[in-house]
Amino acid sequence: MNRRTFIKNAGLITAVFYAMPARMAVCRKGVQEKLMLLRYDTEWWGEPAEMAGFLEKLVKVHRQDEIPVTMFCRGFTLENMKLEFTAFHQETADDPLFDMQDHSYSHVGLGYERGKPVDILEADYERSFQIHSEIFGRRPTGIAICGTSDDGPFLPGFDATEKSKAEFEMVVKLGTRMINSNLSGIDGSREFINYKLLGHPEVMGFVSGYSDTAWMYRKEYGDPVEYMLKEVRTRSEQNEHMPVMFHDWVAWQKAPDKELSHVREIAETGRKLGYTLVTHLDCYHNKQLWQKASNHMSWFPVQKD
Repeated sequence: MNRRTFIKNAGLITAVFYAMPARMAVCRKGVQEKLMLLRYDTEWWGEPAEMAGFLEKLVKVHRQDEIPVTMFCRGFTLENMKLEFTAFHQETADDPLFDMQDHSYSHVGLGYERGKPVDILEADYERSFQIHSEIFGRRPTGIAICGTSDDGPFLPGFDATEKSKAEFEMVVKLGTRMINSNLSGIDGSREFINYKLLGHPEVMGFVSGYSDTAWMYRKEYGDPVEYMLKEVRTRSEQNEHMPVMFHDWVAWQKAPDKELSHVREIAETGRKLGYTLVTHLDCYHNKQLWQKASNHMSWFPVQKD
């Protein structure tokens, strides 16, 4: 199923499920629409010249292969490469393949045991959102949580401490409507959720995982592409969603070539295995996917047997 059909038919599928007699509930097993969410955390901090050609290649590859993608952009990177991203926006503004969202201004942490005070975090995100507005003409509605090394352990969820609850409330106040699934007792790499538990059922939690800083940059699992294709096949066999997290600088500077061939291969393999490739915004607009999800099990249940 392609992404347009996925969005159009989601409501109909849900209605059919709920019309089923209880004894037919077992028929839901195996019906889950498997989603592959490809994203780039766009956070380059060096000289713009070192990323020259990346955005142009990204547009070419994703359009040629019709690969939808979400770019979670750090405000500093947008500001530092304003000419490049302005040209990128002019090229892609009306293309639904490209979903532009946020990754903080300075790569600050949300949901960690330690971390900056909430007012400092708010100023950082507001600064980033303003730069998004200047370049893309709108504030982002989505945030990808940044990984940090100096904020202590990552908490089990935004519900874990009063400070983490305040952090979540702060980003919602700024206009965030989608962020990583991050509540106690759920698997954020597998489950779409809503944040009703924190008083915001209108906010989607999306699946996240498989950062290329581990499998491509540090090569923690052997051959990077072989590892990822194996993981795609495993998740497909288990009827699970597949998030893949690229980074702009890893994909351009640490991959085997500057053709984004590994991105193409992962996406092609996913399609062959029955995945629907979608942006995070596609998922947000498919509200049946996450609005009725419990905070302990995804709306389309993950089958593990």
